[in-house]
Amino acid sequence: MANTNIGLYEFSQQDGQPVECYRFTHDISTYTYTSHQDDVMLTFNDHGLTRTETYYATYIERNAIKPVCKGNSSALSVTVTKDNPIAKLFQGFPPEKPITLTIFRFHAQDKSKKDIIYAGRVGQATFEDSACTLTVTLESWANREIPNGMRQFYCNNVVYDHNCQLLEEDWKIPIFVDSVLNSLTIVSQQFAAYADGYFANGIFRFNGSARLISDHKGDRVRLKYPFTQLPYGEVLVFPGCDHLFSTCAKRFSNTLNFTGCLYVPPTDPQKKEVGRGVYWVDSQVIQRDSHGFIGTISM
Repeated sequence: MANTNIGLYEFSQQDGQPVECYRFTHDISTYTYTSHQDDVMLTFNDHGLTRTETYYATYIERNAIKPVCKGNSSALSVTVTKDNPIAKLFQGFPPEKPITLTIFRFHAQDKSKKDIIYAGRVGQATFEDSACTLTVTLESWANREIPNGMRQFYCNNVVYDHNCQLLEEDWKIPIFVDSVLNSLTIVSQQFAAYADGYFANGIFRFNGSARLISDHKGDRVRLKYPFTQLPYGEVLVFPGCDHLFSTCAKRFSNTLNFTGCLYVPPTDPQKKEVGRGVYWVDSQVIQRDSHGFIGTISM
């Protein structure tokens, strides 16, 4: 870093006092932290406008940044506490919108001179004891989001995502927790009012955090992994989906957004001949019309 803003300090044997600041961005929210012992104020000048950001002192550390070549991306591990807001974004379903990280480095003698030493995208998080390790990769064309739909029997969508188009607000069910077994099994008499499996692969929300429901039978559901605090009182649960057409039709009435085969809506039904095809709902066979869409299904 000899030719950078902080090059002289980096190679100084007595004046170097490095400080690093981490800026996470998720949708319209920004989270700023520093590994320094005190909060840090940094000033930025963007297109003639000056703004100041506060980076809050917290536990955060990273491994060494490795040089890359020939387009290969180097993964960086950043460790925070499991209660950190960024870690909480990965509790339950992974965040649908990307999380990016920019790391600034400067020396305490002159905060006006700083360098961006790493910028990438947070791909995944792993939890162990009280720590959460975030895996960050350099942004490149190879890891940008691309269509990943496959021609398969199951629907490609994730329930409640932007392709599924179901809204969580329309499907939330308040449940009162009777007891918690082994941190993972939630017991409530209200669960028994629904058919077994109704909440499997659904969402369990408590105290601002979410967990995936792996199983539902009788008066209890089982979570994929536990909350940091045992759920109590009233919580919100959302029915799950097994990606089958019968579930999409009978439970959610959302077949126009179903992307599995044999039924796949055409891009332009007025110009594209779709032929004839069938799909199954239990023992009932329903045939789509010449435009690729179906009418009201009688169950």
